[in-house]
Amino acid sequence: MRNQYRIDKKTLAPLKWVLFDLDNTLWDFDRNAKEALKELFHRHNLELHTGYKVDQFIHLYEDINKAYWSKYEKGEVSKEVLRTRRFTDTFEQMGLSPALYPTSVWEEYLEICPIMTEMIPGALDALEIIKSKYSIGILTNGFEKTQSTKMRCSGIEPFVNYFQSSERIGIAKPSADFFKHALDNIGCDASEVVYIGDNWKTDVEGGLNVGIHTFHYVYGKTSKDKVNGYSTHQKFGGHIHEIADWANWIVTEN
Repeated sequence: MRNQYRIDKKTLAPLKWVLFDLDNTLWDFDRNAKEALKELFHRHNLELHTGYKVDQFIHLYEDINKAYWSKYEKGEVSKEVLRTRRFTDTFEQMGLSPALYPTSVWEEYLEICPIMTEMIPGALDALEIIKSKYSIGILTNGFEKTQSTKMRCSGIEPFVNYFQSSERIGIAKPSADFFKHALDNIGCDASEVVYIGDNWKTDVEGGLNVGIHTFHYVYGKTSKDKVNGYSTHQKFGGHIHEIADWANWIVTEN
């Protein structure tokens, strides 16, 4: 499996930092979010009021949430709109009477979801391996408080030397300025870091566009599955299916 990883040592200075995306790269967002949504569904008796089953509710919410996150990352909607409308639009499409909308549901979700602790398999092992040799940074488009809670409750926080959220700096991935802000703050050139993320557009293309050696974590697929996305960019390091395996490779080979 390690043969699929590559790094252009001619353009890599002595490696100092390993930078990670958080959701679905280290912290299993999809699994944790589903559990939080299930709890909200049953808490507010949504099946009784709409006839929807829990899986139908989750699927509808996920589609609407994805669309709002895309708008948020482009600066088209505020975080307040994202937080609230992803739920109210879901309820509207479910046919729920506005009088029955749970008024604080987005706050409940942000209280429940971040304290859940399902991790990407091997993520904590990978962080321990990498910490033995390099500094670790987390770069996320998520909300500051929410992402900090996730790291604290899941055991990620003790490994992290630098944390940057789009909410704090007012810039989101894949903007080059987002990555340049991180490089400036850790005091490194792009040639002294590697970056790993699961989203092809915001993570892989974002990292490559500023000259960072970038790897794609393939969430939810095995090495036998077809992977969408490939780059001939000199600094694209390949697809990662097992993050601890990759961590062993990066500390041994670089």
